[in-house]
Amino acid sequence: MTEETDGARIRRATTKDADRIGELWLDLLHEQAEHDARIGVADDALERWRNDFPMWLDDETRRLFVAEVDGTIEGFASAHRWGPPPIYAESEEVYLDEVYVAPDARRRGLGSALVDAVRTWAEGLGAARVRLQVLAENDSGNRFWEGHEATPLVVTRTIECTPAEDAAEDEGSKKIGFW
Repeated sequence: MTEETDGARIRRATTKDADRIGELWLDLLHEQAEHDARIGVADDALERWRNDFPMWLDDETRRLFVAEVDGTIEGFASAHRWGPPPIYAESEEVYLDEVYVAPDARRRGLGSALVDAVRTWAEGLGAARVRLQVLAENDSGNRFWEGHEATPLVVTRTIECTPAEDAAEDEGSKKIGFW
């Protein structure tokens, strides 16, 4: 799928896009951390991302779209097929993991074009809906999603804990990648 919109080319990501998407993804993480101090960026976040990026491209249950303007990738969206737990009625859904547009390229419709690409993919799968999350403190992000008629389905809340000083390090945190 390749789509032209207002001078931007929306297409599926390829392996040659890894460096630029990695940069943008890391920028996204840092912006999230600025919105809420409870969001921390792991020292090896980019290494983990690079480990899994090739698998995401080969996985037909995932899509990674990029917005390219004048040969430069200015944004991306990642999504995957999803379904509710088996205690609920079966429903084909898509979970939109991330949408990010570089700050200098915002307010030009790139984010909306990326969302449209995910939505088109979801509809082609027969999905009933696209799910997503946005940080409560991200006012511009919440306005963006309201403009796309995204409505709250659940509210995720957190209870902050004080970890025990002698708590063992989780072996899962040592792995490379997300899986």
